Amino acid sequence: MLPLLLLCWPAQHAQAQIDSDLQLFGSMQTVFFHQESRIDTEIPSTGTRNSGTETRNTFALQQMDLFFRKEIGDELTAFVDLEFQLNYSSEKQWGSMSIQEAWLNYHISDAANLKLGLLFPSFNHLNEIKNRLALLPYLFRPLVYERLLSEKFYTEDFIPEHAFFQFHGALPAGNWFVDYAAYAGNAEASYVSRNTPSGGIETDLNPNFEFLGGVDPSNLKLKLFGGRIGMRSRDEMFKFGISVTHDYNNLRDSTRYPSHILSGPARRILGSDAERFRIGSDLSGRYKAFWFELEGIKVIYDYDPAERFDVELEQSFFSGVLGYDITSEITTYGSLQYGDYTFGLDSDYFVYTFGGAWRVNESVTAKAQFIAYDEQFNDVPGDNLNLISQQVTITFVFLGFSILL
Repeated sequence: MLPLLLLCWPAQHAQAQIDSDLQLFGSMQTVFFHQESRIDTEIPSTGTRNSGTETRNTFALQQMDLFFRKEIGDELTAFVDLEFQLNYSSEKQWGSMSIQEAWLNYHISDAANLKLGLLFPSFNHLNEIKNRLALLPYLFRPLVYERLLSEKFYTEDFIPEHAFFQFHGALPAGNWFVDYAAYAGNAEASYVSRNTPSGGIETDLNPNFEFLGGVDPSNLKLKLFGGRIGMRSRDEMFKFGISVTHDYNNLRDSTRYPSHILSGPARRILGSDAERFRIGSDLSGRYKAFWFELEGIKVIYDYDPAERFDVELEQSFFSGVLGYDITSEITTYGSLQYGDYTFGLDSDYFVYTFGGAWRVNESVTAKAQFIAYDEQFNDVPGDNLNLISQQVTITFVFLGFSILL
C-alpha cells in the first residue's frame, strides 16, 4: 500500500520536500582502545590483600549524532540531536539510542533568545557542546561530561543534563560580550517515571491514569532552575563564566547507589529528597598557538540528616587542559582531572591524559589519546561489615577518527 501511495504522490509535492530548508548533518566517532586495569584490595582488620587485573581491546563506533536543523522564517530555528552510542543495536542489546536535544529557538535579537524543548542548558563551557564531537580535540571527554560514563559517575549529580526552557543572549560591553542564560526543567532523571520490567509504569502518582514512561511526577519544588553569566571577548579568544543550579537529588532509594559510592553512615541517612546546589566556573582562552580550558564544579547539599549525623555529601570536579597548535591542522594537549563523587567516603580520583588531533580535511580528524586513571578508596564497607581499602588503576590508549557527516 505504501509504495502505491508514493507512486501516486504528485511530483511537485516530492520536489517541495526536497527543496525544503531542512538541514541534515551529523558527526560520528570511531575508536579502537586498549585498556589495562588493576585493583588492589586490603582489609586492614584481617591483613588480607587481593589483586585483580583485566585487559580489554575493542573496536567501536563510540558515538554518532544525527542533527536536524530547520530555519522557520527569520526568527525561529528548530533543532534535533539523535544520539547513538557503542555500536548501537536493539536486536543485540548493544549501546543506546536517545533524543538528546529537540528544541525551538525564538531569536528576538542577539541580546534575547528563547529556547523551548529538550535542550542542553548553559552550564560552564563544555555542557552545551559536549555532543559536537568533531569540534573537540579529544576522543574521551572530561569524565563527568563523557556520555559513556553517565552511569558510572552519576553525571546528573554534577551537571544539569537537560532543561526545557532557556532564555539567553549576549550583551555588548566595549571589547566584550556579556553572556547570560536562565533556564528551568524537570527534576533529575531518577524522579522521572519509566517502564518497569513487568510492563507497568513506575511512578509516585495515582497509577489509574498514566502516560507512557518519561513523565516527571514531582512537584514544582523539585524542578531544576539555573543559569550562567559570563564574559567573552569580541575576537572569541577569551571566555569565562559562573554557573549555578538548584534542584533536588533523589536519595529516597538507597539501592540506587553501590557500596563503593556510599559509606555505611551515608546509606543510613538516605530516605528523602536532598536540596542540591551546583556551582560551576569556567575559563578558556587562546594566546598565539597555545590554548587552555579550565572547569570546576562544586556540588553542595542542604540535607538535615547529613548535618545531624555529620556525614559529608559535598562532591567536586576539576578539569584543566593545556594545548598547543603545532600547525593549523595539528594540535596536541595535556590534561589533569580531579574528582570526588562519593558520599561519606574518603575517596578521590585523578586522571592524567595527553593526546593530539590531526585535521586531515574539513570532514575528517584523526585523534590519539592516552589516559591514566587512579582512584583510592579508604574504609569502604565490604562483606561481613569489614572495612576495606582499594586502589584502582586504569590506563587507556585510544585511537580514532571524528567524521563530519
